[in-house]
Order: sequence, then structure tokens, then C-alpha cells
Amino acid sequence: MTDQQKLYRVFRLIQLLSQPPYRTVKRLAEILEVDPRTVYRYLQLLESLGYAWDKKPGDRYYLHIEFSTDDKLIDTEEAGFLQDLLWQAPSGHPLRDRLLHKLNRQYMLAPLAQSLTKFNVYEHIRALGAAIETDRRVILHNYYAPSSETLGPRYLEPVEFMQGYTYLWAYDLDKQGYRQFKLDRIGEVEILDEPITGEHESHALDLFGWTGPAWLPVKLRLSSYAQNLLLEEYPDARPFVRTFKGKAIFDGIVRDWRGIGRFVLGLPGEVEVAEPEAFREYLRERAGKGKW
Repeated sequence: MTDQQKLYRVFRLIQLLSQPPYRTVKRLAEILEVDPRTVYRYLQLLESLGYAWDKKPGDRYYLHIEFSTDDKLIDTEEAGFLQDLLWQAPSGHPLRDRLLHKLNRQYMLAPLAQSLTKFNVYEHIRALGAAIETDRRVILHNYYAPSSETLGPRYLEPVEFMQGYTYLWAYDLDKQGYRQFKLDRIGEVEILDEPITGEHESHALDLFGWTGPAWLPVKLRLSSYAQNLLLEEYPDARPFVRTFKGKAIFDGIVRDWRGIGRFVLGLPGEVEVAEPEAFREYLRERAGKGKW
């Protein structure tokens, strides 16, 4: 085992101990792919660094993460944000490495566990995206199902991402049905050398919570009030909003006219439909009169 692998497994253990469901040493060893004695050594290492662990009923281990409340230049949340930015900077830069080292020493566990969780989700998106593009089946290892509090593999044909890359919509080959899977509950994604055999219908929801047979492009010109209300009620719309010649433009896609239509009709005089004509016709039909 390389030093990098050991370091990753210690960080992964921190993550597992920092959030439910809490697990036994045997289960931790299975997830980390080490023997139970190695898990105990990692626990002793954390304890020697001043971080206490404890057990819940059933010998399920968890980590106490406490931070002092005295005044600091930055708080824990700010430190986590800075860490995310620094990890995106070019590796090997001396300032980047020194700052990361200082942040990890002063705010060691919570931001680190959070950053590792985000990194895992990014890796899941990358792997699942590759499987979808190449029409390959996957196995989600150590997927946590809250309803049953179980961990286990899921044998799937992935279809698409949903709700801003929060969920995966997929066909469960074992259960013979469609399911959605939350990305941050996945332990690991394995892409199989098995092709997806059937055609899968998209069920993705649009920004306004509607689904439909196809994506429909739509462009709106928004007043300042409409822009602020859109971003407040539908924050995932932010990537589709831009400013052109001092005017806010929503240039996105939806699955059904009903969701976005309700938004437009609720703001008379604040939204102008640039395109398409089919959406204007829908609004005229719903409103009974008026020019859109």
C-alpha cells in the first residue's frame, strides 16, 4: 500500500466516522478494504492527534468533532470554502501548499471531511457521465439506503442526472424497475464492460419541477424584479441567467410549459418571451388574452 493510499484511507475513515450511518470496525474495514487491525491503528492515530472517537450501541464508531468558539480571523465554514478554492489551484505552488497545510492544521477535520465528500461526488459524476456516454452498465458499491439503513451494491443501467446532479436516474437490473439514487450516498462507481441493452425514457425534472418527453428550449427577457424572484425561488436557474445590454436573459430548457408558464403568468409585465412561438401560444391560451 502506497503512502497516498494510506492517506486517502485515513481521510475516508474521517468521513465515515463523521456522519451517519455509523458502522462497526468490521464494516469500516470492508469499506476501506483493509483488515480490522488496520482500522484500530487508524483510530489510535486519530486519538494521538487529539481527536476523540466513541461508540454508539452496537459497537458503531463515531468521531467527536469540536471546535473552540474563540475569535479567529476566519471561521470553520470560511476555512472550508478557502480549502475548496486552493485545491483547484495548480498543484506544486508553494503558497498553495503552505496555505493548505495551515488550514488543515487549524481546521482539520470538518472541512476535510466535507471536501472529501464533494470530491467523491465529483468523481461519481465523472464516472457515471462516462458510463452514460458510452452506454455501459455500472455497479454502485456501498450504496447507503436510508429507508433500510443498509449498505450494498446496486446493479444499474444509468440513464441521466437529476436535480442539478444531486440524483442519478437509473434502471435497477436487480429490482427490474426505475429508481433514483442520491450521489452522495454512493461509496464507489464501477463501470462494467457490459452494454446497456434497452432504450430508456428520460424522466428528468426541469428547474420548475416538471417532467416530459423532451427538452424544450425557451428564452425570456426578465425585469430586475423577475430576475431576483426567479433566482430566489429556483436557485438552480442561475447558470441559465445572463445579462445582455443591461437586460437579464433566461436562456434554458424545460420539460413542460406548465411550470415555467406558471412563473411567467404570475408576473404580468415583468417577463417577455423571446422564443419560442409555441410557448407564446401556450401562454395566450392560458391567459385567454394578452400579447406575449
